[in-house]
Amino acid sequence: MLRLRNHFFTVPIGVALITLLALPMTVLGNTSGPIAQTGGMTATFPLLGVNLTVGVTLDVVGNVSQVNLDPIGTYSATKLGPHAVTFTRADGATQVNIKAKGDKLSIKASAGTLDALVGSGTWSANVLGTGTATVAYTIGKASNGTPTVAINSVVAPGITVVQDPPKTETDDHGASASVKVAFSLNGFTKKLTIKVSVKADGERPASLKIELSGKDRQKLTGTLAELLGSHTWSGRLCNGTAIGIRYNVLGDNSTGTVAYVDATGGTATVKSNEHGFSARFDGTKITVKVRLQKAEDGTYALKVDAKTDKCKDTSAPQPKVNTPVAPGADKDDGHDKKPDPSNSDDGKGDGGKGGGKDGH
Repeated sequence: MLRLRNHFFTVPIGVALITLLALPMTVLGNTSGPIAQTGGMTATFPLLGVNLTVGVTLDVVGNVSQVNLDPIGTYSATKLGPHAVTFTRADGATQVNIKAKGDKLSIKASAGTLDALVGSGTWSANVLGTGTATVAYTIGKASNGTPTVAINSVVAPGITVVQDPPKTETDDHGASASVKVAFSLNGFTKKLTIKVSVKADGERPASLKIELSGKDRQKLTGTLAELLGSHTWSGRLCNGTAIGIRYNVLGDNSTGTVAYVDATGGTATVKSNEHGFSARFDGTKITVKVRLQKAEDGTYALKVDAKTDKCKDTSAPQPKVNTPVAPGADKDDGHDKKPDPSNSDDGKGDGGKGGGKDGH
């Protein structure tokens, strides 16, 4: 199966475009392009009175390549795969789960009580290729015993940030509090969700989940003059083959159109429609749709949306961890891979700091 990295470039955007084109292209695994491009993320959790830092590194195909815990304590990896990693403390009191799947990357810490999660923490990632974005948050406990969450600060260089107010829910199954932060740049958006929950029952009913999500979509708006010119969508197949779609936005002061130019790295079947075209790479399910639509106020919206195959069945190496690995931890992840003898390293990895290859 195939999956591509969804990556769009637009012209004219001057120097910013030149910088984007200079960035290396990546290959996707089970995580969508916008998430794989971050290189991973790091989160610090208040857990039993100790700040536990979890650093997740994604390789260029979107697989989890390394996870580091600090401090290691008595944690060991009890599930180990390129799309899911679980660490469990020796006494079973707490557990940490990492998942890289679809268009989402998440880290979740779970414990026996809400009190074990109360405190302050941070999240960071090179979310849109402009440098490390950081969010500081606090988990609390209301007078009625339900969880609360608050964003203390957001630092995101060169990025538009929109923060939603916290949302709380309570029902017969438990209570939760969540908050969302949206990061936007050049028509792309990624969303960070921080959610603390307490279920009515379960082995570890209290959990704190930090999740980054991002669709393979771009939307640019402006005057027709601002959107005119040559544009390129580019990505790769799971086997590393570079592919791309080139098209032009044409028109005069009153009418704009999208014209398909060609495909690179493969043969595409193109279908035109009223607002643009769709191009499907032959032998795959990879489809790129481009639309140009005029609003009532005379401005235009250029939308690019890619639908991709999945690479979940593509062979991938097991991620490295800096903790002991429990016997059988590498089973049942959907990859017929044998354990990597170098799995448990000396902890000198990069701790999941994003590699700056977002390309947006």
